[in-house]
Amino acid sequence: MTASRMDHKQAEAERITKELQAGARQSSALELLLQRAQLYADLGSEDKAKADISQAAALAREPGASAASVAAVEKAFRELSVSNPSHSAASKSKYAAHTSDAIVDSIARFVEADQSSDDTASGIAEAVGVLSSRIIQSDRNLLLAEAQLCQLVDAFHTICERAKPTKDLDLLAAALAGCARSALTQLAVPTGSSDGKEPDPAARSALVKVAARIAEAWERHQNDGSFKQQTCKLGAAFYTTAAYALSTHEGSQNDSVLSEVARRSFSFCVSQVWLIGTLPVATHGEYRDVGQGVLRLLTANRPLFLSLFVTSAPAIERLLFLLGQPSGSERRSMATLIVSQLVASAKDPSNSSKLHGYDPPTARSGVPALALTKLQQSAVRVLDGWVQSTAQAERTRGLSAMAALYEAGIGSDLVAELWLRSGWVDELWDQGDVDLKKAQLALLELADASSSDTAVGPRMKKAGNGLVQELVRKGGSKSATSEDREMAERAAVVLAKWSGMASAPAAATTESGGVVESVPTEDADPVVLADMHMQRITDLLASNGEPDRAAVERATEALGYLCLQSKLKEHVVRNESLLKGLFSFATKSPVASLKFSAIMLVRNLTQYRVVLTEEQKRMRQLQQMGNKAQKKAAGAAGDEEDQASDASEHVSARAVLVSKAGAVSLLVSAVQSRMGPSDSVKDAVAEIAVALATTQALRGLLVQQGGVRALLSILTSDAPKATTTPYLPQALRQNRDRLVAFALAKIAISVPPHLAFPDPRELVRLLLSLLLEDTDAQALLMKFEALLALTNLASAQPGSPGDVRGFLANDLNGFAIVEMCVLSEHPLVRRAATELVCNLVYDPKVFERYAANADREIPAEDSSSRIIELPDDDEDGDGSSYRSQRLHLLVALADVDDAPTRSAAAGALAVLTSDPRCCRYLFLIHPRASDVFLSLADDSGAQAADLKHRVAVIWANAASCGDKRVVSRMRQQEGVAESLETMANDSSMPYYTAAKSALEGLGGK
Repeated sequence: MTASRMDHKQAEAERITKELQAGARQSSALELLLQRAQLYADLGSEDKAKADISQAAALAREPGASAASVAAVEKAFRELSVSNPSHSAASKSKYAAHTSDAIVDSIARFVEADQSSDDTASGIAEAVGVLSSRIIQSDRNLLLAEAQLCQLVDAFHTICERAKPTKDLDLLAAALAGCARSALTQLAVPTGSSDGKEPDPAARSALVKVAARIAEAWERHQNDGSFKQQTCKLGAAFYTTAAYALSTHEGSQNDSVLSEVARRSFSFCVSQVWLIGTLPVATHGEYRDVGQGVLRLLTANRPLFLSLFVTSAPAIERLLFLLGQPSGSERRSMATLIVSQLVASAKDPSNSSKLHGYDPPTARSGVPALALTKLQQSAVRVLDGWVQSTAQAERTRGLSAMAALYEAGIGSDLVAELWLRSGWVDELWDQGDVDLKKAQLALLELADASSSDTAVGPRMKKAGNGLVQELVRKGGSKSATSEDREMAERAAVVLAKWSGMASAPAAATTESGGVVESVPTEDADPVVLADMHMQRITDLLASNGEPDRAAVERATEALGYLCLQSKLKEHVVRNESLLKGLFSFATKSPVASLKFSAIMLVRNLTQYRVVLTEEQKRMRQLQQMGNKAQKKAAGAAGDEEDQASDASEHVSARAVLVSKAGAVSLLVSAVQSRMGPSDSVKDAVAEIAVALATTQALRGLLVQQGGVRALLSILTSDAPKATTTPYLPQALRQNRDRLVAFALAKIAISVPPHLAFPDPRELVRLLLSLLLEDTDAQALLMKFEALLALTNLASAQPGSPGDVRGFLANDLNGFAIVEMCVLSEHPLVRRAATELVCNLVYDPKVFERYAANADREIPAEDSSSRIIELPDDDEDGDGSSYRSQRLHLLVALADVDDAPTRSAAAGALAVLTSDPRCCRYLFLIHPRASDVFLSLADDSGAQAADLKHRVAVIWANAASCGDKRVVSRMRQQEGVAESLETMANDSSMPYYTAAKSALEGLGGK
């Protein structure tokens, strides 16, 4: 590899590292780790590559991870194993020809001889590498005997006993732990194994022996702290893997001995490996191994792990300690993942089954799970002690840990009790007034993270509004330091999130028992706050050099929150230069969190009101009437102004402005980012796309700037694909898919399909699924616009490459869904469905659905022109009623009050009457069709010309169908000839030619 190529790969690895540090979501982080692992492997950094793959593997084991993620990790590991230089080196090693027994014997002799030569240690490490390669490539075959595996474990512990270990000895010990770990992984029962086979007794025995050897080694060194630190430093992953493998066997057989060994192994990992491996002196790599191991144990046996962890005060305190690390640190991120999984597991009552005091009837009664209760008690005790501490380091840690809990969305699950304590929040902010800078920043971090909690936010605002505003003012003074300005930025973000939020009731009891109202600090003016953040963004973007991304992100996030208030949306959106600069900067930035903040700003600026049914509108009016007096008393004027700002025309105007500023490019860049968008970004993009596509003038822009491809790329795995599998589409299960389909429907209404959609079939099944939505107001709108979009898609020239009629109606069996919409009670849905039918009848198979057997009840030799009388109802189910024909429904639709529906139905009949079977049905069987046609011809409304044209074609087709009875019937009907003669007198009208043809067929002029 050339030097320039290596430099490029190194730069790319560094870029990915920055993206990961910026806080990527689970799915995108997994992809990034695998990308970086490949780069490290290409650069020859095997250890780094393995570490990244291990991290990716831990993410792939998390709930919600897809099968594709697991497969990607396995593929990366295989490719690293096959292509990495270490494995090719293993094949060239002098130990390559040795048997596994011989290699293990060499390792044992080296350890027993107490050799300390670096060369000798390097050589044995080479032997271990050969053995590890064989184990990895053995495909779950038991490569090592029980005795050999125990020898490896003993060798690892013996080397860790050395008083003065060298670097090469450390590497050897780490290699031994890794080799043993690989062997133990193969002894575990595969997850999801359901072949009915009993687990291998030899594997079970080996695991029990290994657990015993580990226990014996630690028993010998129970007072040797250096030994414990050394073994956890080098073998944490090995220890947790041993416990995990035991647990997999425990779950597959009823063995009390095995269960007890597994319990002890789990207890050892919680009480020793977790506590020692997460000491402040531990490196990031050591901490990562411990964290991943703990997560693996939790998922392996939740009841057992919870029974040990939630009852261990030191274990919980260490977890909270790690949560209290600075925001963005790797330790805090891993701790957040662990505590989130702990809480999720503890909420399930069945996972408390191994705790003392577990009562199954109580667990089923809705009482909080026992494990969650114990977790809450420990968290409240520890955090309250830290937060109330006069030691600034402890207080900062406690505030940061609480902030981390609320950022993870589990604060209310663990520490809700604290906010209910009388005076607790006031004391929190009273002490904040005299805190040092770090503690004040942590307090602001907590206020920020908890602002979305409806039970906490108002209390925090009531108690802290004054101090937060003071911090903002202090940061704006001429004498402000850089720390003051940073504090002011963070305080301004908090004020933005508090803006518009009602404070908690402010009442205090006097010594005499009376109640006095405290005077709350007046809220900061939201307009002033918005101007402050806009100016801050402008200044940052105009600064020399690279703007401070974190500061831009904070100000953008605050501005987005402020734009939840209707009166500020117009104020912000008019600042064109700000939006252009911000969107351009965010579009080019690789930081996902900055893109997300900008996207949320766009979302809040372009959000339409929720579509309501008439009943919902009446209920809302009643609620507003009930709250009117209360709002007036509180001085909450401006409801009318807010409603005006959120009116559709105002939202549409804002959508145009943000689009001109570059919002579409921002959305596309976020979706197509190499690091992969998070689910939150995808959801927001789908929502914004609907809002932008609602404005017809923006639909072409969305197509031009890649919006269609971007939308199709964020569909979930549940979304229907463009296949020809014949089955009725299902209603969309994911809201994001509904929004994507809705946005694409709006685009497909206005933009020529061949320009917007390279393969229109991609869209057809999505739109058909929208037709199956519920009947609320939003769903009805989705149905209506999906039908309009399908009508446009089905307007291509029959037989052309873009013709989707057959795919829609026949390959997907979608015609049945369209017919259901034709029968809708909603007039607009019924109209749009009828217009779609008018386009679909050009397909031969759809045409045949209407024409088949239409005239089967007509005698072949009947020379009369009378109406063949058939029953109204098809009681026998043999199709003998005239109402059983699809043509009858089109006749009925041609006679409704809605003119566009009449026109569409008549258009379909004009196409269908090109077949004599349909003509015979309409003129010789249907009792009202002739009258309906005459009524359409006499229409004088806005669509009179179109209706006359369609009727003229119907009459022309009937007159030339070759059945004298049809022609005779038309001649007998009063008004037909007169209407045709009137139409044939005006050669400038579109119906002239068809009317002349019909008259000729009837024998007229």
